Amino acid sequence: MSIPGTRKPVRLARASKTSWQAVRFNLTVLTACFLILTACAGGRAMPVGDDPLSPIGQFIEIDGTRLHYHVTGPEGASPVLVLHGASANLREPLMGLGDALTGERVIWLDRPGLGHSQRPSGQWNPQAEAALIAQFLEAVDAGPTIVTGHSWGGAISLRLAMDHPQAVSGIVLVAPAARANVGEAALYNRATHWPVIGPLITRLIVPTYGRAQLESGAASAFAPDPVPEGYVEETALALLLEARVWTANAADMANVNAHLEAQEGRYGEITQPTIILAGTEDSVVATRRHSVPVAETMPNAELILIEGAGHNPHFAHAGRVAEAIMTVRRRAAGVD
Repeated sequence: MSIPGTRKPVRLARASKTSWQAVRFNLTVLTACFLILTACAGGRAMPVGDDPLSPIGQFIEIDGTRLHYHVTGPEGASPVLVLHGASANLREPLMGLGDALTGERVIWLDRPGLGHSQRPSGQWNPQAEAALIAQFLEAVDAGPTIVTGHSWGGAISLRLAMDHPQAVSGIVLVAPAARANVGEAALYNRATHWPVIGPLITRLIVPTYGRAQLESGAASAFAPDPVPEGYVEETALALLLEARVWTANAADMANVNAHLEAQEGRYGEITQPTIILAGTEDSVVATRRHSVPVAETMPNAELILIEGAGHNPHFAHAGRVAEAIMTVRRRAAGVD
């Protein structure tokens, strides 16, 4: 849905290391007490839903990791891989771009750890994600592929093109997150991985209160554009509230600046034809901070600014994304 889970840096009053440790210790103790009282009262964390939305595609196992993907369009055509952003799953770009890409062979992938895809255990970063996606493309015999990435999916698309250029013939980025210093990670993303407090967040707070925040979160991502009718339901956004998915997404966002800092100096290496589409009113990933300088850095990139659009132009301006994909395909073939 959006990148993010980050916020603008704020100035904090100085505090000693000891005092912060004491605060965190006291909070941990209070949390533990709360959990014990909840258990004694018979309370329990409710699941995402009594009838969770089931997968719409198929599964493939890559080195022991099960990935969920969905394929649309005519057989035999050179495919386009679509990577969704943070907090989302493959249904999100499918809802926005599905009709506009009916003539294309499209692979819609649940990024590892999100939607119905698994994520390998251990440390995770864009480099590891790109490597797994490259293996996936090879396993489905995609050949050199045009990769379209939205928001955090844009960051992964860039990493895929840098580390596995043989797998990527061209790139279309939609409101990409590409440069570090996007803001301090939101507290709930960092706290999700704290002892004791983390399970409280994923098992009680998120399932209990998360649903009420999905609509407002979508509104923030789309602003100033309106949220399409039925967006939360049709995109299965509630999958984010599952503990496994929430934890994976929080891990990405808690380290977003370190991830981007590790790769932003290499964008000049990317020689595949690229088109970047970004809204002038994007309040989630600032276009001037991300898309503009990245387009200037990449030798074969073109920037298309969409006047008045927010962070999700692949909905109101799906036709322009489809046109960009066709243009990149021609440029990759040396026709345009």
